[in-house]
Amino acid sequence: MNREKTKQIVTGAFMAALFGVLSVVNVYTGTMFDIIFIYLMTVALAYYTFKFNAKMAVLVLFTSTFILFLTGELFFTLYSFFTLPLGILYIYCIKKNIDDKWILRVYSMLKNFVVLFLLNSLLGLNTFTDAKDIYYSIVGLFPFLESDFLKNGMFIILWIVLSFSEVYIIKVYTNLFILRMNKNKMMK
Repeated sequence: MNREKTKQIVTGAFMAALFGVLSVVNVYTGTMFDIIFIYLMTVALAYYTFKFNAKMAVLVLFTSTFILFLTGELFFTLYSFFTLPLGILYIYCIKKNIDDKWILRVYSMLKNFVVLFLLNSLLGLNTFTDAKDIYYSIVGLFPFLESDFLKNGMFIILWIVLSFSEVYIIKVYTNLFILRMNKNKMMK
């Protein structure tokens, strides 16, 4: 085994272990920071994909999911399993000069559909009730927004906004992180 392959494996194992530590910290903080941790993990995996390749990043994804399953809660594990590929897909599109705008948005919408509908029903959560609660709290502040369309369509609006903002957050933070890490390499 050559030196570069060993470096890829060791870095991937370190990242998987670090994701496991974040999962344990997430459990001890009462899952207060789970979305932040998942976005940090996505940016870290995107950097790993940038530094090495997508094939090894998928291996790290599955290894991390197994470790998260052992150390964390089920929703955090499943949500991270479906979110982490956004970082891999983003860097893959950059390396292959593919327009990533709609690819990432469609993947994020599919992922959020799976998470909001299927996983919530498995875990006993009700996203429709949460969306209506958000609607009623908005109408409480701004009564002129009261309408049947918004009341019934709040879930779809929430789904679209969540998907688009998630892609934006991951792209911006990944670009900042990669730019910063490459600048540090150039200075050495």
